[in-house]
Amino acid sequence: MTQFVRRILQMLPLFAFLFEEVYPLVCSSNRNCTCYYDSEILFANCSNLHLQQAPVFNDDVFGIILANNRIKKFPTQLPQNTIHLDLSNNSLRNIEQAISANLKNLRNLSLSRNFLQSIELGSFVYSRSLVHLDISHNQELTLEVLVNISRDLRYSTSIRVLNFESLQCTYGVSFIIRKYHIADLKSTQLEKLNLASNRINSLELGVLSTLPKSIKHLNLANNDLSFGYYLAEFGNLQNIVSLNISFQSSFHQIWTENFLIRCNDTRSRSVCRSERSTDQDDGQKQIKWNNFSLKRRMNISIYLPPRIEKLYLHDNLYKMTLQDYSFTSLGPPSLTHVYLQNNIIYQLNGPITGLTSIYYMDMSNNFCGFISSCFFDDFKNMSYLDLSQNALGEVLENDVDGQVFKNLLKLSTLNLAKNRIVRLPTAIFRNLNQLEILNLSYNSLSNFSVPLGKMKRLKRLDLSNNQLTFLDEQTRTAIDSLSRKKTVQINMEGNRLMCDCERFEFLKWMSQSKNIKFTHFDDYSCDYINSRFNFSNIDHLLQVMEKQCASYIITIVTMTSSIIIVLTITLSRIVHRYRWKLRYMYYIAREKYRGNVKKPSGTNGGSFHFDAFVSYSESDNQFTFDLVKRLEEDHNLKLCIHNRDFIPGTGIADNITNAIHNSRRTVAIMTSDFLLSYWCMFELNMARMEAIYSRNGENVLILLILEKAAVTKLPLSIMDFIESRTYLEYPENAGDGELFAFRSKLSATLKSHECDFNTISSNAAV
Repeated sequence: MTQFVRRILQMLPLFAFLFEEVYPLVCSSNRNCTCYYDSEILFANCSNLHLQQAPVFNDDVFGIILANNRIKKFPTQLPQNTIHLDLSNNSLRNIEQAISANLKNLRNLSLSRNFLQSIELGSFVYSRSLVHLDISHNQELTLEVLVNISRDLRYSTSIRVLNFESLQCTYGVSFIIRKYHIADLKSTQLEKLNLASNRINSLELGVLSTLPKSIKHLNLANNDLSFGYYLAEFGNLQNIVSLNISFQSSFHQIWTENFLIRCNDTRSRSVCRSERSTDQDDGQKQIKWNNFSLKRRMNISIYLPPRIEKLYLHDNLYKMTLQDYSFTSLGPPSLTHVYLQNNIIYQLNGPITGLTSIYYMDMSNNFCGFISSCFFDDFKNMSYLDLSQNALGEVLENDVDGQVFKNLLKLSTLNLAKNRIVRLPTAIFRNLNQLEILNLSYNSLSNFSVPLGKMKRLKRLDLSNNQLTFLDEQTRTAIDSLSRKKTVQINMEGNRLMCDCERFEFLKWMSQSKNIKFTHFDDYSCDYINSRFNFSNIDHLLQVMEKQCASYIITIVTMTSSIIIVLTITLSRIVHRYRWKLRYMYYIAREKYRGNVKKPSGTNGGSFHFDAFVSYSESDNQFTFDLVKRLEEDHNLKLCIHNRDFIPGTGIADNITNAIHNSRRTVAIMTSDFLLSYWCMFELNMARMEAIYSRNGENVLILLILEKAAVTKLPLSIMDFIESRTYLEYPENAGDGELFAFRSKLSATLKSHECDFNTISSNAAV
C-alpha cells in the first residue's frame, strides 16, 4: 500500500502537466500571468505586463515574478507561503516597515533596478528565512541603507547573499564604508557580499575584521579604492574564497539620464545612530597588525586570507611596477587563480614570493615592457600564464639563456600573442617540457626555429598572423615526432606563405601530414607564378609545382654543372699557363718561410755563392765535367753542378731552386736528351722565372747549343725566348785555340753583371 501511494505521488507532476495542456493553470487574478511548476513549486510569472499593481495570487503559489512592470508600491497581499519574489525593474520608491509581516517565509527577494530612495528600519526584521536579498542598481538609495538592513538581519541565521551593487550614483563624491554600516552583520552566516560600483574610496580600519567570519565571496569591483591601512585586514577574512577588486578608478560612459538621478551623497546619517555600536571609536584604537608586516627594507610582507582561491585585480587604472613583494598566510598557500589583465603594470621586477600555489595567472594587456629573470622564480606550480597584448618583444629577444621562464617547469599553457616579437632565441623555452599550448600569434616573427623536441605534450601551436613564409626542416621533424601519438594543431593563418620550389617540401608536408591539423587550412593562400592560390585546392597546386620544380631542378643542376666545368677549365688553363711561375713562387716562399736554406761555403765575390749553375743531362756528363773543370781551373769560376754541389737530404726541386737563386747565371747545355729530361726542363723554366720575378727582367739564362738538332725540338715558349735573345753555339771540330777563346769569352760573360751576347755571338761565329 505504501509503495502504491508513493507511485501516485510521483506521477502527480505528470498528471498536472497533462492537465495543464488541456486546461491551463490559473494562479492569479490576472489571466495573462503564466503559471508553471519548477521543482514541484508553483510559480506565477507576471513579468512584462505593464502592471501598475500586483494581482491577487492563489495561496498555493510559492514563487512570484513581477519583473519589468510599473509597480510603484510594494505588494501587501501576498500568499503566506511565498518564498520567491522578484520585483526588479519596477518603479518602487520606498520600502516600509509594514511589509515585514508578509515576508516571514520569503527566501529570495529581488528589488534591483527600481527607484528606491529609502528602506525603513524594520522592513526585514521578520524575514528570518531570507537567504538572498538583491537591492542593486538603486542609485538614490546610497550605501547608508546598510545600517537598517544589517540591523534587521542581525539575528537571521539564513541570510547568505547580499547584493548592494550600484547604490551610489555614478557621478558624485566618493564613499567610505565605516564599521557602523556593517557592524550588525557580524553575527550572521553571510557568505557573499557584493559592494561593487559604489564609488567606495576606502574602508575604515576595522571594517574587514567586522565582517562575519563565514564570508566567502567579497566583490568590491568598479569602485575607486585607494591604498590605505585597511589593506592590512584582508588577512582576517579567514574563509574568503574569492576577492574581486577589479575595475578600480575606471572611466564611466557619460549618459544624460545619469544627471537626472538625485544623488543622496549628503543625506543625514542620523538613521539608527543611537542604536549603532558604541565601540566604533574604540575599534579605531584597537588595531591588529598581526596580518600586515611593514619592514624597513623595500619588500613588504602581505598576509593573505588563509583560504582564498581566486583574486580579481583586473581592469584597474593603477600605474605601477611589481617589485619584490612577499606574501604569506596563517595556513598553507591556497591562492590558485590571479586575474591581473587590463591594468597598467609597466615592469615585472620581483621576485614575488609566497605564491607557490598559483597555477593560473592572467597578466595580459598591461603595457608591460620588462620581465626580470627572477620574477617567476617562486611560481613553481604555474600551469596557465597569459602575457598577451604587452610589449615584451625586446626582453624576450634578449633572453638568449632562457632565464625568464626557467622555473615554470609545470607550465602547460603560455600565451605571448601581440607582444611585438621579431625573433625568439632557441633557449627561450628550454625548461617548458610540460607545455601543451603555445600561442605566438599576432607578432612579427619571420623565422621560427625554437626547439620543440622536448615538449612531448605540445598539442596546439598558434603562429597565426606573423611574417612566416615556411617552417624549416628541423621544426617540421620535431612536429612530426610529437604527432606520432596524438593530434597536433597548428595555426599558420595570416602569414606570408610562399609557394615556390624552395618551399615545395614544406607545402607538401602541410598537405600530407596525417596527425597534424592546420587550423582554417582552407583559408591559407599563397602567390605562385603571378597567381593567388587557395589551399582548399592544394593538391592541384602541388601537382603544378612538382612539374615546374622538376624542370627547375634540372635547369639548376645543368647550370651549376656548366658553371663548375667552365670554372674548372678556366682555372686549369690559368694554372697551366702560370704553372712555372706558381711553382717558382711556391718554392721560394717555402724556403723563405722555413729560413733554413743551406748554402755551400765559399764565394767568389758579389752577393752570389756561384758564378753559374750548369744544367745538363746525365748523358752529357763527360762534356759538362770537362767544361766545368776548364772554367774553374783556367778562369777561376765557381760553378754549381747537381752531381757535386746539391745538398744531400734536401728535395731535388728545393736544391734546383736554391742553386738557381744563389747563382749569378744559369747555363743550360741544350741537347736532345736535355729536352727529354723532366728535371732539365724544370731547371730551364725555373731559371726563366728567376730572371722575370727575382732579377727584374735581367737575362740570367745562357743557352749553350751542343746539338743543333735540339733547337728544332724546343717548346714554343723556349723558341720565343731564343728568338728574342742570342744563344751560344758550341764550335764543332774547332782547334784548341778556338776552344780556349770560346771558354774565355764565356767566362768573361759569367763574371760580368750583364750578359754580352753580341760578343758571344761574334766569337761563336769565328
